[in-house]
Amino acid sequence: MAKYRIIFMVLVVVVLVFAACRPAATQKEPYKIGMTAALTGPAAATAFPEAEGFRLYMQKLNDSGGINGRPVQLTMQDDRGEPTQAASNMRKFADMGVHIVRNTSPSATFPPTIQEAKRANIPIVTTMVSPAEAMPPNPDPLVYMASHDMSPQSLFLSLDAMKSITPNPKIGLLAIAIPISQLGIQNMDKEAKRMGIDTMLKVVPADTVDITSVAQAFQEWGANWIYYFGPGAFSPMLFDAMQKAGWKGNLMENAMTTPFETIEAKYKGNPNVYLASVYAPFSDDLPVHRDIKEAAKKYGSTNLNSLFIIGWNDGLIFTEILKKTGWPVTTEKLLATMQNLVVDRSPVMAPKKWTPQDHVGNFSFRVYSFKGNTMVATGPWFVSDARGENRYTVKELKDIK
Repeated sequence: MAKYRIIFMVLVVVVLVFAACRPAATQKEPYKIGMTAALTGPAAATAFPEAEGFRLYMQKLNDSGGINGRPVQLTMQDDRGEPTQAASNMRKFADMGVHIVRNTSPSATFPPTIQEAKRANIPIVTTMVSPAEAMPPNPDPLVYMASHDMSPQSLFLSLDAMKSITPNPKIGLLAIAIPISQLGIQNMDKEAKRMGIDTMLKVVPADTVDITSVAQAFQEWGANWIYYFGPGAFSPMLFDAMQKAGWKGNLMENAMTTPFETIEAKYKGNPNVYLASVYAPFSDDLPVHRDIKEAAKKYGSTNLNSLFIIGWNDGLIFTEILKKTGWPVTTEKLLATMQNLVVDRSPVMAPKKWTPQDHVGNFSFRVYSFKGNTMVATGPWFVSDARGENRYTVKELKDIK
């Protein structure tokens, strides 16, 4: 991650100077966005490319004239996934007078950053996991969840997906010994039992490097699926251990944390590997994918992968918020916009919708599997409300309620 840290520091300077150098924008104050992110550290494999996708969107936006003729000043701060550093970053943002903050970091950073956001009266938008403060029916006015939802409730859709592929699934569920991972898998286990699905649940320490005993237990029990929820590369570690022992079952992996490119390179056509994705990958070659690739080349971003797509689409959300809020920006005006927001993200992702009672919105994904050495969508969109209570499938994004 040392090379990412160097690249990141250079890129932050580029964003700030670029916004200031727009001839038409120098006479106007900028919209100010702060982002605290795990740009280095264990969570950087997911957080860094998402942060980069967001940066690219904002830099292209500035290059096109900004929002309502004003530039966007994006300030990115590395928190390494550490709660104390994330809180410190939030205090810096408050001192700078930022209008809105994006948290691109593990859930452990949520409590301190939300506390600082409330102290400074700044809206904060999280990614990857929904904080309890954003959940319906009584969300905190300042807390929202963007891009995609990996809350414990949203995991129920993975059960629906596995059952659609294997009518009688037996699922080995794995968690690591941290609260969000254990809560997610425990909730999934309860819902599976309600659905009549057999499960075996295992929890391992977060520093586990040998998962052979879990792999053996799942195999002897007769699992035909394995599923892991939490940070780190425990899914491939478990799947590799089981395949090495001759297991012929299936892996359901998350494209929200593991990019398509990693899975395609590692498993090269393996028919037992499935990927749940909230977004259309680069292999779909949509116009927006070309825009991201061009921006990465133009603005000096390296190691492009499909997780950039998530950050880019978050840029779209933030742009709509600021555009509809207008100028001057106040927290009251921002919240009036954010609590009644609908952003069309088709054809790459489902629409994002926030209401006064729900600052998360629907969660949706499609399942991808290998066709040759490329992963392609193999079924409908699976959709759930934020609490995992209303779940259904649709063929097209336009059919999502």
